[in-house]
Amino acid sequence: MPFITVTTWPNQTDEQCQKLIEELTATTHEVTGAPLDKITVVVHEVPQARWGEAGIMATNPEFPELSRRR
Repeated sequence: MPFITVTTWPNQTDEQCQKLIEELTATTHEVTGAPLDKITVVVHEVPQARWGEAGIMATNPEFPELSRRR
């Protein structure tokens, strides 16, 4: 059944992750009809030092600006 993977930076609280898991599960159930107990959600937290966009490391202080210009 549905297996959802979310990849994000490790800045969410446990409460935020819980809410995200609940909402993704509910929406998936609503759209697909899959039973709630058959929907799996995994949240992978990747440190900013291991993340980049447009060749710019996420730890770069100018990341938001530089990663959007390329």
